[in-house]
Parts: sequence; structure tokens; C-alpha cells
Amino acid sequence: MSDAPNYLLRAAREAAQLTQGQLAERANAQVERATGKPGAMDADYIGKLERGVHRWPNRDYREALCVVLEVAADSDLGFRSGRGRNTTIGSNPWHASGRDDVERKAFLRVLAGSVAGLAFADPLADIAASAATAGPPRRVGQAEVDQVRHMARLFASQDHLVGSGLSAQAVITQLSISAGMLEGQFSKDTVRQQFFAAVAEMADIAGGMSFDAGTHAQAERCFRFSAGCATEAGDWAMRAKALSGLANLAVHQGRADDALSFAEMALVRADRLTPMVCSVMHTRHARALGLSGGHRQQDCMRAVRQAEDRFAATAGDEPAWITYYGSAHLERDLGRALLHLALNGGAYTEAQQRLSAAIDRFPAQPSRGKALATANLAHLTMQRDDPMQAVQLGNQAVGAAEVVRSDRVLEALRQLRAAGVQHRTMPAVRELNQRIDQVLRVGRG
Repeated sequence: MSDAPNYLLRAAREAAQLTQGQLAERANAQVERATGKPGAMDADYIGKLERGVHRWPNRDYREALCVVLEVAADSDLGFRSGRGRNTTIGSNPWHASGRDDVERKAFLRVLAGSVAGLAFADPLADIAASAATAGPPRRVGQAEVDQVRHMARLFASQDHLVGSGLSAQAVITQLSISAGMLEGQFSKDTVRQQFFAAVAEMADIAGGMSFDAGTHAQAERCFRFSAGCATEAGDWAMRAKALSGLANLAVHQGRADDALSFAEMALVRADRLTPMVCSVMHTRHARALGLSGGHRQQDCMRAVRQAEDRFAATAGDEPAWITYYGSAHLERDLGRALLHLALNGGAYTEAQQRLSAAIDRFPAQPSRGKALATANLAHLTMQRDDPMQAVQLGNQAVGAAEVVRSDRVLEALRQLRAAGVQHRTMPAVRELNQRIDQVLRVGRG
């Protein structure tokens, strides 16, 4: 019979923001401090513990891991002796596998702690902290599910329109309060499942808003938390969305291998995704492939076509959180997927056409989606085509950036400015760069 993955250990490591190698290194140092003898753990060993290949490390290793990960007992890290106890595996990490309620609650403590431990910089921090440590578990019913979903979608609607500069910390506070209810007393199992799904949605939105505000470490923790809650809820679509958020973040940071890993994880069970959700996941995969370089160009183009095909198959039965996604968003995402290839010597006509189509299809008022498409098209045009047309587009993007507060838009303007250096003798380009400098100074302030 197969070994069950150790979700507790993995969640605790991710909450501590450690790689498997870093955890091994710190645990080895703790072993040496406690015993006088160095430990011999490495990333491969930690990986085997997380996959459930080993369930019961020796005493020194267990104690060291507990100290490093700041938990009180072996059971909080999923460690247990194999004597006289068998396990099975199912699609749900707790109920289908038959694991006991004590272990499930330990997992929830680690999961909630990964958000409660986020750094707060406003007076609402005390509210969040008290929510995570309040007395007896509160009763959670359908009203609480609906409230979390309603709040999540309010934040999302504002984020899509004007960005996250002013709201990112507010959504983190709301997420922490919601996370503190994960160990509540649920009126029935279906409500528990729905509540986890609602918190997963809130966490994904918090991740996206943190990303947009430029707080990348916080964004990554929120996306990982969302994926964990969605897995517990059995919500494959939200799990894929959270993983695609991690993929987008990795693309933004230039981490091509990580971007590909997260994007491909999001598509592992594409058969369980609705057409629209699947289409979006293919756009994220295409972006990761485009970032990987020219040797993946054909794969990138294949992912672009798959995204188009799935988008065309949409029949209306989609999750409520994706109803905002239309043809303008699709063209923007596919244009951005082709952008890296186009900027580095590849064919750029299709990238230009898609970004132009996105700009035309977005509503006239400024929005983050339109600002990103405009700044990306200006960058591509400045580098590969007509600098005067790029100046016109760039001025439009700067105007939008003065309304939309988004670190991602500011980064696109930084890239446009860098591309304009080759045309710095042109007065119009110099004037554009001066406008960009002003917007960047305001954005940093």
C-alpha cells in the first residue's frame, strides 16, 4: 500500500518559509547543539519525510525539527510510529484517508498560523491576532460562508479596477480573521467544505493583491495558504487558481523553472476544471514557457492555442469568481505570454496584435488590465518597432498609472523606460521617460 504524504510537515515548513534544504540545514545545527554530534539530514531526506516514505525519524531528528518549526509535539509534524497502525490514501487528505481528528486539527493550526504569522503594519493587527487565539471555537454556519465570500468578491472587484495599493493590508487582516475560524464548530460537513473554499478564495485574492502591492513574500504565503485550504475543501478550480498565482509571481521574478512547476501543477487534473478556468491555466503555462526561452517557443504557442480552444468551449457553468474574465483578459494574457519571446528576437507580430486587441476590448476607463496591456505593448513597440508609436502608447500607460495603484504596472513602466534608452536622443522619448520617472517616484512614496 502506498505511503500517505505528510501534509503537516510540509505545511509547517512552508509556514516557516523554508526550503527543504534550509530546513535540513537548520535542523542539523539544532541536533549538534542538543547532542554535540552533527545531523545528517539533507533536502532529499526532508522530501522523503514529506512524501511519507519515512514516518518516524529518530528521536534527535524529531526533536530538532520540532524546535526549528516551533511546534510542541511530534504529532504536530505528522510523525508517528508505524507499529500497529496502517494508513490508506484518498483524494481528501483527512476524511478519505481515515486519519484522526487530532492530526487534522494540528494541520489546521499550522495552516492558520501561516497567515496569522504575517507581519501587520496597522492597528487592525490586534483584531487579527485575537481572532487566531480566541477562546472556545465559534460556531460556523452558512451565514459565515456567505460573509467571507461576499468580502472576498468586494476586494476582488476593487482590485481588478484600481489595483491594490491601498487595500492589500486590509484584505490580509480580513483573511487572518477568517483563518482564525477554520477550527470552528461547523453545523455540518458541507458547510465546513464550503467555508474552507471561501477562505481559499479570500487567500487567493489576498495573494493577488499583495503581489500587486509589491509585497512578494506575503503574496507567496497567501497563495500557498489558498492552495492548502482549497485542497482541504476539494475545490480543484481554486487550487489551480492559487497555483497559477504562484506561477505568475515566479514569472514576475524571472524564476522560469518555478513558474513552469507551478503552472504544470495547476493543470495536473485539467479534467476537473471548467473550460474557462482551464483556459486561464493554459495562459499561465504559456507565460512560463515563454519565459523559459526560445527553445520552448513551440510549446508556448501550443499552450496559447489550448487556451483559445478552452475559452471557446465555455458554456456558462463557471465559478462565480471567474465571471470577470472576458476576451480582453484572454488577449492580454496571451499577448503577455508571447512578450518575452518577442522581446528577445522572436516573432513579435502576434504579441502586438493580441495586446492591441486587449486594449481595444477593455472598457474606456482606466483599469489595471488595460494599463498592463498598454505598457507591455509600448515596451515591445519601443524595442522592436516604432519609437514614436511607443511614446504615444507609453503616455497612455503613464496616464493610467496615475489612477491605478499597481506595482506590476510600475514595473512594466520601468521596463519601458529601459527600452527607451536606445532612443534617448529623441526629445519625445526623453519627455516620456521624465513622466515615467515622476510616476515611479510617486509610486515609491
